[in-house]
Amino acid sequence: MQSPEYRLGQFTAASSFNVRKLDYDSSTATRVRGEDCHRVGHKPNDSRLQRAMDSAIKDGQDKGVDGDLLINVRIDQVQKNKPGSFFGLPEPYNCIEVEGDLVRLN
Repeated sequence: MQSPEYRLGQFTAASSFNVRKLDYDSSTATRVRGEDCHRVGHKPNDSRLQRAMDSAIKDGQDKGVDGDLLINVRIDQVQKNKPGSFFGLPEPYNCIEVEGDLVRLN
């Protein structure tokens, strides 16, 4: 049986190494969070990681941070119970969570 294939995301910039000479004001860095979830047993959407990162950036922008780059990022896949559509009873969801510092490059 073949595993399903889907896009996790597309990114303007990404690195798992420390980037040298990254010029930003660390005093304005704000810790932000975002997630993308789908109900267990249903097909996941494409670009889940990208949507979770977009959600984290929007979280910071909604808080008034003038930033568009996440640094010191942590990405987790977790199982959560969220209110379902049937009387709000909890249902299992698979979520990708993104947490990082939102900054603006100088």
